[in-house]
Amino acid sequence: MGAVSYLNTKPLLYGIRQAEIISAIELTIDYPSRIASMLLRDEIDIGLVPVAIIPQMKEYHINGDFCIGSDGPVASVCLFSEEPMDRIEKVLLDYQSRTSVELARVLLKQYWKIAPELAEDLIDLVRAYLK
Repeated sequence: MGAVSYLNTKPLLYGIRQAEIISAIELTIDYPSRIASMLLRDEIDIGLVPVAIIPQMKEYHINGDFCIGSDGPVASVCLFSEEPMDRIEKVLLDYQSRTSVELARVLLKQYWKIAPELAEDLIDLVRAYLK
């Protein structure tokens, strides 16, 4: 089983670790896109994954009645820039969150109506920080 190590999963992880099933499973904790990749590659049987991977799955089943969600505003996805929106040429995307990446794509195209280069590679992110 795979789950993410973010603050919003703490109650779920606590429940799993207190349940009898913990002795029968191997619990993998990592960032969302890694858990999603593991599920897509059949390296884990079940995972708490971003909804953005559902179109990539051959088959999927929603297990249980719980999810991590919000019925109001959240501040978990942010886009930071030193330039005005109309002057942005390149956006470095978060390799840890496929959902954030998909949301950024939609907002850039549909809301801000701009088409900057989108860099998904971790190497691009490292290069940007080293500048």
